[in-house]
Amino acid sequence: MALTHANNTLKAPDPVKASAYIRVILALALSGLAELASLFFIQPLLPTLAVEYNVPVSQVSIILSAETALLAIGLLFTGTLSDHYGRKRLIIVSLLLGGILTLLCPLVESWAMLVALRAVIGLALSGIAAAATAYISEEVAPVAAGIVTGYFVFGNSMGGMSGRIVASQLIDHVSINVIFYGFAVSLIVVAVLVKFLLPESKNFTPTQSLNAMRMVKGAASHFKNKNLALAFVISFIIFGAFTSLYNYLAFFLKGEPFHISPANAGLLSFSFALSFFTAPQAGRLSAKYGAMKVLRVLFLIMAFGMLLTLTSNVVTFIVGAVIFTGCFFGCHSIGLSWVSKNATHARGQAVALYLFFYYMGGSVIGFINGFVFHSMGWQGMTGFILALLGVGVVVATYLASGNKPVLVPAQSAE
Repeated sequence: MALTHANNTLKAPDPVKASAYIRVILALALSGLAELASLFFIQPLLPTLAVEYNVPVSQVSIILSAETALLAIGLLFTGTLSDHYGRKRLIIVSLLLGGILTLLCPLVESWAMLVALRAVIGLALSGIAAAATAYISEEVAPVAAGIVTGYFVFGNSMGGMSGRIVASQLIDHVSINVIFYGFAVSLIVVAVLVKFLLPESKNFTPTQSLNAMRMVKGAASHFKNKNLALAFVISFIIFGAFTSLYNYLAFFLKGEPFHISPANAGLLSFSFALSFFTAPQAGRLSAKYGAMKVLRVLFLIMAFGMLLTLTSNVVTFIVGAVIFTGCFFGCHSIGLSWVSKNATHARGQAVALYLFFYYMGGSVIGFINGFVFHSMGWQGMTGFILALLGVGVVVATYLASGNKPVLVPAQSAE
């Protein structure tokens, strides 16, 4: 169904191009799926980990924050590496490294060592997103790039969903070590699939060297572009708000008045499937009405969804969380496409900076909200998230005023 829909949407002028686009969508969606699944299956296990390792509830999310922090730091370098070594090569190497390192997780015994190893895994997987987004901007025609990016985000969301759901349902039946092995194998298998599925780059021009000063100057120059610098602020907010909701969802729902088990709370991750519609649709609406105008509306709808979670009615709570989740993926799709279009040079590095702030938002805000949730409850955390979304609305409104789309030359995925 997804492939048929993608084929019709992209409207490729000939069968060869249609086949190439389908291969791009499959390969990149699978790589995003494996990446996010192998990172975020830890999230629904936080209550179990807190008990097994005797870690306070306010601090157990450090394992996820460590993953995302090192993932973010790695992006400062992997974007540049993809500009030098190539997009496809970096995706494959990242998947293989992530799989090998995940195989080592069952061998460590202490909490500190497990946190450290998961952080290194985040670092290893940092090459996928920046390389994939840069690949799309170079190899896919601009008219379809936003939509293809949407399907990559859909793959990410399916990874986040499947990782959380599979882990939450397995933890009552198998050991955590078995779960580690399963996700390690999935990374290695996807690396092989990407090797054969993803077309070789036709429009990639490697940078000449990896000079450190050139990397620093190149990164600094992106901050002089207000369209990029403010997009980095938006990315920090997007994932920080989202991670906060799902870090403490299971803790909140198992208490008064819901009494929902972590396994059942993990089923809420099925709402990630909405990204199949919301991420590509955000790309279409952005092309029609303007990216930042659509983003502003999505932020407002996310705020409405968050407000609904303040209710004591479980159905209303679920509706609010689902609304929040669906809009999140649309926001992320818009942010990725915006940075790719507005970067005037070193596009891989620009996307990497966007993703650095994106994952740092998840790490920093997600960790801070652990203390907010512990001291002020769900209501206090909701207030913090609403304030962040308000800042997002202001920034998106500013960017929407007077900005014209930056056009890039039409290119092919063939």
